Amino acid sequence: MAASRYILPDALRGVTLLVCVWSGLAGGLAATQTSDREAVHKKEMDHWSFRPPQRPAIPQVKNSKWVRNPIDAFVLARLEKERLKPSPEADRITLIRRLSFDLLGLPPTPQEVAAFVNDKRTDAYERLVGRLLASPHFGERWGRHWLDLARYADSDGYEKDSPRPYAWLYRNWVIDAVNRDLPFDQFTLEQLAGDLFPDATEEQKKATGFHRNTLTNKEGGVDQEEFRNKAVVDRVNTTGSTWLGLTVGCAECHSHKYDPISQREYYQLFAFFNNADEKDLPAPQPEELTKYGADKKVWDEEHAKLVKPLNTYVKNELPAKQAEWENAGKLTAVRWTRLEPKLAVSANGATLKTQTNKSILTAFKNPATDTYTVEVKTDLKDITGFRLETLDDKDPATGPGRAKDGNFILSEFSVKVSEPGNESAAQPIPLQNPSADFSQKNWSVAAAIDGDPQTGWAIIPQTNQPHVAVFETKETLNLTPGAKLSFTLDQQYGSEHTIGDFRLSATSSPRPLKASLISDEIIAIWETPADQRTEKQKAELTRYFREEVDPEARELNKPVLEHTRKEPKFPDTKAQTLAENDKPRKTAIHLRGDFLRPGDQVQPATLAILPPLKPRGEKPDRLDLARWIMDPANPLTARVTVNRIWNHLFGRGLVATLNDFGTRGEKPSHPELLDWLAVTFMSPLNSQPSTLNPQPGCGWSQKEMIKLIVTSATYRQSSNHRPDLLDRDPNNILLARQSRLRLEAENVRDVYLAASGLLNPAIGGPSIRPPLPADIAALGYANSIRWKESDGAEKYRRGMYIFFQRTVPYPMLMTFDAPDSNVTCTRRERSNTPLQALTLLNDPVFFECAQALGKRVAEGSVGTDGRIKRAFELCLSRAPTKAEMNRLMKLYDDQLRLVQSRPESAAKILGANGDASQGDAEKATLVALGRVIMNLDEFVTRN
Repeated sequence: MAASRYILPDALRGVTLLVCVWSGLAGGLAATQTSDREAVHKKEMDHWSFRPPQRPAIPQVKNSKWVRNPIDAFVLARLEKERLKPSPEADRITLIRRLSFDLLGLPPTPQEVAAFVNDKRTDAYERLVGRLLASPHFGERWGRHWLDLARYADSDGYEKDSPRPYAWLYRNWVIDAVNRDLPFDQFTLEQLAGDLFPDATEEQKKATGFHRNTLTNKEGGVDQEEFRNKAVVDRVNTTGSTWLGLTVGCAECHSHKYDPISQREYYQLFAFFNNADEKDLPAPQPEELTKYGADKKVWDEEHAKLVKPLNTYVKNELPAKQAEWENAGKLTAVRWTRLEPKLAVSANGATLKTQTNKSILTAFKNPATDTYTVEVKTDLKDITGFRLETLDDKDPATGPGRAKDGNFILSEFSVKVSEPGNESAAQPIPLQNPSADFSQKNWSVAAAIDGDPQTGWAIIPQTNQPHVAVFETKETLNLTPGAKLSFTLDQQYGSEHTIGDFRLSATSSPRPLKASLISDEIIAIWETPADQRTEKQKAELTRYFREEVDPEARELNKPVLEHTRKEPKFPDTKAQTLAENDKPRKTAIHLRGDFLRPGDQVQPATLAILPPLKPRGEKPDRLDLARWIMDPANPLTARVTVNRIWNHLFGRGLVATLNDFGTRGEKPSHPELLDWLAVTFMSPLNSQPSTLNPQPGCGWSQKEMIKLIVTSATYRQSSNHRPDLLDRDPNNILLARQSRLRLEAENVRDVYLAASGLLNPAIGGPSIRPPLPADIAALGYANSIRWKESDGAEKYRRGMYIFFQRTVPYPMLMTFDAPDSNVTCTRRERSNTPLQALTLLNDPVFFECAQALGKRVAEGSVGTDGRIKRAFELCLSRAPTKAEMNRLMKLYDDQLRLVQSRPESAAKILGANGDASQGDAEKATLVALGRVIMNLDEFVTRN
């Protein structure tokens, strides 16, 4: 049996099985007899969540009139058993607000409320549900739920926490997939293995960005293999929580203490993801391509006009001039040998990486000052000088320096030589006659060897291009075989004025040596006999002669080069995705979870407690894993998914532990209902049961499942407090009423914007940056949070589009319990703190909403009572009660007198230059009134 592999691994068959018991500070071992373990395993196999769900018979109930669909029969049967009655149906205003918040995350407009309240058709409620499910805002609301599971964020995490400028492409995919109701089985397959589909589309590859939302560590000096393994671990754990509802992560270091998941099985799951590499997929958006195409067409037309005289000259006159130049032998240049670094280190923590062209690229940490030390060995004889090339690596875009303007300042350049076996006695090599192709005014290359660290060589304004400095040796250097050269590049100016990419060379050419930008490749072509040059070499030499030597060609080429720099860039938008490695990695068990301690090698496989995997080929891959997860025979996936949907609609799942369906998780409150929902979710689509086919089926459609739940009488109950349930069912587990829930963080902001009239309802697109206090941005590492506030209406878009920086998240979202996006979140917490009330009162965003609401009701209503009623309709979808109206009228009168007694306060409240006029005083009073209404608990609560 497959399960026997879990009970008795081959190495332990017939002997005592040792089970690791983790104590938190140290591990211990406890021996258990095989027969005891078999008994435990049999109990685990009999656990309710590992048994395939069966569609139970719909129970018979006494109050059959209350039942609208089978969900109600299961709920009512339990209530009647407990001798409880369900709550009456909520009023229509409550129902439309509840549905709008649950399905769209937005409040209904007064017009929508009036239309529903006055709709006398028997199917008015069902029509409302259908309209809301068809709204594009549905994809935003339920897509946000999924992004919690995907641990979506707009930055890498860890200390450096670099932005991910195109992470939003995955968010767009989720919103679109939810809106078009992509069946959940296909929804899953595309996210776990869209890249492995035959003829995978660009959208399917984008979907695989689900597992690119892991944290990425780009700090200097980190072991990238360690953090690659951490990312794979996160992918395994997230997959287990999201689809299987199991705490598989507990088996990373040792076999699971409570559930039938061995450490070997954990790394068999790990093997599915271990061969996936992170890849960025070019994904320009349609509007970007349209703009690029139009700009490129204009540019091409202008460029053709500029190139025409140059092409005529090149064709008719340049060949003869080039032949004359070559025959005259006018190219004189020093012959350089590039030195291959054996060691390159930064004194202050930057990462120096040797490239294939023997250059050294500086990456990650960018200290204010730094000293680079580079050690090389060379067999070159009679060295007369050294060359330093600073290369334009395009990072930053203005290079080759790492300062914001692309500059660098080389304070001192020095070289030492050490004989083999006597490295500690390195001798300095005197240098002379420095030269450079260009030096900034007052920052000559001569200052790089003057012994003064306060001076140096710099290159402003000629950034965004390579530069060369040459230093002669005072005496010819004859190296002993095995001798080592040590170069020091001291950069002490500060303000991150360090070199980003450089290369070192040496020469034996006779002095004097002069800096030249003639490339080594051109010199090599020049020294090749003309009749032996390849066509590529000939073309390169012609290009050099045209652009660097011939004065007339250079003059004709100037406007061409200038225009070339203005060529529109193809959109660099890239989607984060995964792709299989061409060279499969081997996977081993990590002893105690340590990737540096490999144990037995394992192959991709699934959990023995669940149905067997059915691979398509010889070696299973992620697509096989995804198909196994969505196999109807898998007892977990459908249960976990419908339970999560239920949680979003009732505030509590039928299984309270959404991420733990194992032996330590909560038992379902309504097990038969959970199984009926799971089977219905998987069954072929049948939204209108008939006598021939009486059972509904959703065909993995989330919209159909949501529709089934929200049209039930159970969902439509009032959420009013019931004294009879206070002691018997305080947590509403029996579902004798609806739940009353505070809105989620993003929706709190959304309802303020919607009621005030400021909301920008645009769907999808890049993340936004609403106003952020400067002291919050300062918390980011090394100025990593460059929070440029979004322009115009962009900053009024929905909360789900706020740029999420993992290390310094938007404070309002965290105040209202948004997840930190470091790991998957299956259920948000709900807290109630004074800080939340203070935020709603004083945060500039919410105060601006109150200002806009005051202006909106002032312009759209007549009379104080009319304005108060209008504000109530916009915020609470209802008219105020008589008591509420009396209290608000008194508040209005008191506030108006207060503002009139302090005329200067009107301008402060309105956020504009006001005066003591009656109009300004009334407007300011309405703002204060709006703040009160917007800070009512009812405003941010779904009843």
